[in-house]
Amino acid sequence: MGIYEGIEQVKSPMVRRLHAWWMAHRRGDVPDRADFDPAAFKDALPNILLCDVELDPFRIRYRLAGTRVIEATGFNIIGRYLDEMMPTEPEAPWEDLYRLSYDRRAPVLGVSECTTTAGGLFAHEYALFPLRKGGPEIAQFLAIEDYGDLASTLTDLVEWRARDGAGGS
Repeated sequence: MGIYEGIEQVKSPMVRRLHAWWMAHRRGDVPDRADFDPAAFKDALPNILLCDVELDPFRIRYRLAGTRVIEATGFNIIGRYLDEMMPTEPEAPWEDLYRLSYDRRAPVLGVSECTTTAGGLFAHEYALFPLRKGGPEIAQFLAIEDYGDLASTLTDLVEWRARDGAGGS
């Protein structure tokens, strides 16, 4: 798993487009959930997740997950908490990534390697975008996972690790 330093590292057109939307709607802070029009991202909806943030303790609950997310991971996460699920990648600190995005009030972009419940292995680019919901606090995350061609994404991850010297974390 790796975190990108900037949008220029992202290959995925879907991730780049959602990042451009987030940047255009932030108005100096974090966009509001009401600013997001799903119809404008119809082609990306299968790869999108919407999560609620709970505080004290910090928890992430998946409100929506696109069909491609469910297909790629092998299970439905809708209505479940991140910390209660069987991790698909034990070394991947997903909760830490959400917390980083929350604390920074900024997107987190990167690449991750996952094992499906069927035992398959794939890599994907991801992005976590914090959202407000009518007030100043971050209440949700809009996330996207671009699996691309599942057969070739593992090669991309290996190349990324070799290039950046990232040992997987």
